[in-house]
Amino acid sequence: MASTSAERPAKRVRQACEPCRRKKAKCPGEQPVCSLCARLNQQCAYAGEQRRSSTTGLPIPREAASVPPSSENRISEILEERLGSLEARMGQVLDALGQNTPRQEPRETAPRTAVMSNAVASSLLSPTIPFPTWEKVLSMAELYLTYCHSQPLPLFQKEGFLNSLGSRDPEIVYAMLALSIRFSPEESSRTGGFTSLINGYTEVARGLVMRRVSEGPIELSTLQSLCLLSLVDFANGNTHRSSIHCSLAMNLAQCANLGLESGLAQSPAAREERRRCFWSICLLKRLHGVDFDNLDFPDGCFPQFPESPSRPPPTKSSSNGMNETRSSGMQDQGILAYVIMLSEIFAKTAKYVRRHGKPSNVPPWSSQSEYSRILTALMERETQMPYSHRFKPANLSERTLEDLQERRDYWGPWLLNQFLYHTILCLLNHPLLLSLSLRNFRSTIPEIFLQHSSDLISSHTTWIIHFIDYFEERSFVVSDPFLGYSAAVVATIELQLSFTENTTIREEKRNRFYKCVSFVQNLGCKWSHMARLADRLQRLEDAVSASYELESGAQNKYLLIDLSRFWEILEYSSNSDAESARRMFGDSLYSEAPTPGAEVSQTSPLPEPFRLHTQQALAQSPTSQFNIQTPIVTADAQYPMGVGSPSYDEFSILATNFFSQAQDFLRSGDPRNGFGNL
Repeated sequence: MASTSAERPAKRVRQACEPCRRKKAKCPGEQPVCSLCARLNQQCAYAGEQRRSSTTGLPIPREAASVPPSSENRISEILEERLGSLEARMGQVLDALGQNTPRQEPRETAPRTAVMSNAVASSLLSPTIPFPTWEKVLSMAELYLTYCHSQPLPLFQKEGFLNSLGSRDPEIVYAMLALSIRFSPEESSRTGGFTSLINGYTEVARGLVMRRVSEGPIELSTLQSLCLLSLVDFANGNTHRSSIHCSLAMNLAQCANLGLESGLAQSPAAREERRRCFWSICLLKRLHGVDFDNLDFPDGCFPQFPESPSRPPPTKSSSNGMNETRSSGMQDQGILAYVIMLSEIFAKTAKYVRRHGKPSNVPPWSSQSEYSRILTALMERETQMPYSHRFKPANLSERTLEDLQERRDYWGPWLLNQFLYHTILCLLNHPLLLSLSLRNFRSTIPEIFLQHSSDLISSHTTWIIHFIDYFEERSFVVSDPFLGYSAAVVATIELQLSFTENTTIREEKRNRFYKCVSFVQNLGCKWSHMARLADRLQRLEDAVSASYELESGAQNKYLLIDLSRFWEILEYSSNSDAESARRMFGDSLYSEAPTPGAEVSQTSPLPEPFRLHTQQALAQSPTSQFNIQTPIVTADAQYPMGVGSPSYDEFSILATNFFSQAQDFLRSGDPRNGFGNL
């Protein structure tokens, strides 16, 4: 009987009551009081009739009906309208679910209906941002799996994510929409509505999450949503708020003992999702430059690494396995595990960068130095990396765009692992950072250290350029913003190397600089923060170029280059973004960065490593290159072009030193053929 009534077409209502017509709701049409008005306990009336009570069904006297509405009545009417609108939208949702859900899967309808009702109800927090249709939600979820899953965060299991979306909390749905909608060609082509949709979905998700945090209960979905919101805020340039969301997720994970697995009676899928959430929080914190150890969690224990995707099948001309002996007996923990491991070393490198090259009593070549400890940890980590996940067996040259796109779940973290490795070495050996940190050791720099750092910087910048060229050749769409940061780091180095009297080298380095900037700009079409990073690179080029005269090759020895322009690029964290801080904090809390006092910059270029294959090196003795003197500027000196007196080393460096030290790191040849790689 129930099935017969369900299949019978709805009876057409010839006339809707006034409340249903006003709210554009589907009126059942019963008279004298329709069932919808009776359920909402509101007055029901049809056109040409008196209003009737929802309880008695009797006509209401006209005198009572003509009473002017008070403020309380007006509020009640507004609430009734909003509730009626909600019921109408819920009716549309239920109708759509009834049409699109197969009859053989009745169990899926209930949870999906529940999350849809919660999502529609939460959309009342922002009436200008309507909740999309379920078909639109599923299409956005597919875009998330393509362009955001494990790029960089492995929050969810790819298998089963779409089927489980209907039972997930609405804050996850909204945060997922805010992150993935930027990859929708349809939404990207909209005029003016793209940014507002992202901001609207973000604010609804943030409101739901903060209500959970303040009122409870806090669930795993709360932490997952905080991770997604952190990515969205970082992409939008709100780096301070991104860091706050990430730190909040970390604190909640610590309080909830998310890292502990003993004593948990959970299904394997639920346990895997807990692991993914835990390691995603750790990865996010480390990419923000925050280092932590086992002491940050109870008993100092971490859960197992999340399950990694399988390796793509080898290409036809892959090696016959002879090189696999390099990793014989080594357990393969999966590509996600090695990305997480390497992120720990990147966090230490980010801390090294934040020191801004401040001199230490320990030289970098000492085994006790921060430079040596990071380099040692990187080499040890490389020995734990199976050969199967390294560059050579990947055979990228034989992979088509379809191969890469189909297995982005593997190639996404694989590329992040490669870029992390090369970026760490580029930052450790950045010519500017080394030059600033070696000011106390000018007369004792070992020749082998100069050659070592020169080789490293030349090799690993070339690797990043190689990948950028590969992406362009394959028309591969990069979606991970960290890869844009790596290109920006290389761009600062290439810019420094481009200021030389050798026109061939200058042209080559300029082309590499512009290639990096273009790569960052392309990412800026999806991530606002990358667009700002590209603008900073352009401003840095303008500032540096203003102090160099190409005609004569001479540098202005008294013109200063603002080092803060470098730090805002080299620091992949919120500390260097003053604009984000100003948007985040009010006048009672925010304060401008202190203005540095006047002090003479005493940095000087690094000596050039002695090489037999250069004619200049043959004409010089190795020891004569260490006798470069720092130019001294008196406090009464007059500075051209309206530039004030030099500031201290934290913020500025003499232009002559900047241009000179760049040439110390130049060397000919392509190092990719003879240097190791992950």
